[in-house]
Amino acid sequence: MQRPINLILSATLALACASAAAEAVHQHDHHDYAPAQAAASGGKPAVAAGQGKWQGREWTKYPLLTPMMGRVDDRAAAKLAVKNIQPAELQVFAAEGPADRLRRKFPVTPEGTRIEAVTPRIGNYHWVSAREEVEGKVTVASTAYFFGNPGEAPTRLLLEQKNELEIIPQPLPREHGAWRESEKWNFLLRFNGKPLANQAVKMETEFGTKTAFVSDADGMVTVLFPRDFKPDEPGQQGGRHGGPLRAKFVLAAEHDDGGKHYLTAFNYTYSPDAMRDKNLLAGAGFGLFGMLLATPLLRRKKSENNSSAKEA
Repeated sequence: MQRPINLILSATLALACASAAAEAVHQHDHHDYAPAQAAASGGKPAVAAGQGKWQGREWTKYPLLTPMMGRVDDRAAAKLAVKNIQPAELQVFAAEGPADRLRRKFPVTPEGTRIEAVTPRIGNYHWVSAREEVEGKVTVASTAYFFGNPGEAPTRLLLEQKNELEIIPQPLPREHGAWRESEKWNFLLRFNGKPLANQAVKMETEFGTKTAFVSDADGMVTVLFPRDFKPDEPGQQGGRHGGPLRAKFVLAAEHDDGGKHYLTAFNYTYSPDAMRDKNLLAGAGFGLFGMLLATPLLRRKKSENNSSAKEA
């Protein structure tokens, strides 16, 4: 029986190695403005509760701009909720369109602030920000909103200065892509258009994970998205239009200059690691393969034992 058992153990080991290898080589497929994967950084993310327990929870004190649930009567419009900041208006920036509509202002309302694409026929990412200044403290909340119609890639738009202290994705995910668990993405930290080096950027997710990263000499921050989804947790919610699962995150930084204190935050969503289900499927396949290899040997050994018993 020793040899078949060894084969089963070998198959199990192969299963574990295959799953680890699949995890290591996984890279998300991005669009033409996707980033090169940066060097490793950051600490081990905390394990958090599942999505069902965290939906709707006040999970951060940083300012947020988040899409509101429910239908909007216009495909080129959306409603955003404003949290932890009290601005008078939201500013929406577009990558292309009529010059007088590339930067527009929409008044904030308690029931949700309606924003619109630059034109009904031009979509892609638009940048949205809110600014509040009270007693020497400047607070900014920023996000990106994707409108479904075609439009110019936001590469140039992202680099345009919109506020004093900014956290800028470099780049945003492609149209049907997403930031995902275990991936590393770059964000630019700058003040008045100039990179801020050796500055802390803090990350919080709605599952309770809190991490921090430091900008390099060029103001670039490599953010490692934590692996904190709970796939089997009931009550999970998908993205817009029944899309993939999404969870909220926020990046925040602070800076003092000229007697003022600046706080800026960028928030969006990220998705589970795309390799989760693939790893489980590969594991099941390797386990079954090992069992199939061991079955004939077990039968042969049993037959030999029976023959030996008869001769005795």
